[in-house]
Amino acid sequence: MSPGGRRAITLVLGHAVLIQAITFAMRPTLSYAVLATGGEAALLGVVSAAFAVPALILALPVGHATDRIGERTSMVIGGGCLVVAALLAAFARGSLVALFAATVLLGIGHLFSVVGEQSIMASSTGRGSFDSRFGLYTFAGSLGQTLGPLLLALPGGTAATPPLDLIFFACAVIAAVILVVSVMVRSSERLAGGARPGMLATARGLLRTRGLPRALLASSIVLASVDLFIAYLPALGHERAMAAAVVSAMLVARSMFSMFSRLFLGRMVRLLGRKVLMVWTIAASAVALGALALPLPVAWLLVLSAVYGFAIGTCQPITMSWISELAPPGTRGLAMSLRLASNRLGQTALPAALGVFASATGAAGVLVASAVVLVGAAWSSAAVGNSEGVSGAAE
Repeated sequence: MSPGGRRAITLVLGHAVLIQAITFAMRPTLSYAVLATGGEAALLGVVSAAFAVPALILALPVGHATDRIGERTSMVIGGGCLVVAALLAAFARGSLVALFAATVLLGIGHLFSVVGEQSIMASSTGRGSFDSRFGLYTFAGSLGQTLGPLLLALPGGTAATPPLDLIFFACAVIAAVILVVSVMVRSSERLAGGARPGMLATARGLLRTRGLPRALLASSIVLASVDLFIAYLPALGHERAMAAAVVSAMLVARSMFSMFSRLFLGRMVRLLGRKVLMVWTIAASAVALGALALPLPVAWLLVLSAVYGFAIGTCQPITMSWISELAPPGTRGLAMSLRLASNRLGQTALPAALGVFASATGAAGVLVASAVVLVGAAWSSAAVGNSEGVSGAAE
């Protein structure tokens, strides 16, 4: 890789750490602020939706715009939205409307930023290197997700509430750094100008690309299964009278082993090939998730959580690299936004659909149902033919 390419990748990886850190710091802090302002707990669902809705409504326009205006402009817009969101939350946190607006801006800023990041990663990476690069990218994102919540431990709060103003101002500083890094980023080369198809025509063309719909389906199911694991593991612990420390250890094991697997993704792809690795890791995650429903000793539950985390951790970067390779040049921003939109749809639809099992079978039934859906994702992955990246990775 040229020095310019290494610089671009380094900037994007640093940007990814900061984006996820500010997101995972501000979202819980905004929830605390809503409660501190007198909002009811039911409003937290509305605030959560305010963050997710932009990715559903604006994902395709943002991806299409990124392909036209360049990743740097997209990331600068995202950084600007984050600065405004943090300052609005800091100076007007006594208003529920302002906190809601700050959450919407956070969601928009996050969307512009990650579409720009992923488009650069796809456009700046050569064939045969997609998997290792996206493995590093998702590792950087996971690192940011781990560091962000640490801001809630800053001094100055009460026993029940963290120091809201201090955290929001710290997030404003982080957002300013993100904006500076965004300006330093260099957009990938645009396709030659001229008549271009519209957004919907481009999206239809992408969805007709062999294998891409299946990649989107697998990606959305995998991410939704992680949400279900996080949401229903505490319920499983409550039903079986497990100590909170055990549930916490299982969640940490899942997270840490997901991060660990991404460091070695390139090597695993070179050893097994992308298709084989993806099918078997999704299948392994399904087995591990389903086995958690069994009445097993704590030690085995921890092992299964680690296996699930390691296996599921490889799936997201593989789908990113897969989609990057399937998407024609000049459409990768839109392809990544399609992935984001399908992920959000899966994160909304699957928990709602599988949640019906909770009343009849408890949390264990939801985990088993999620495992069955993961088997479908493994089948979806197997239906896609070998891509150039698999052979390239083996060279």
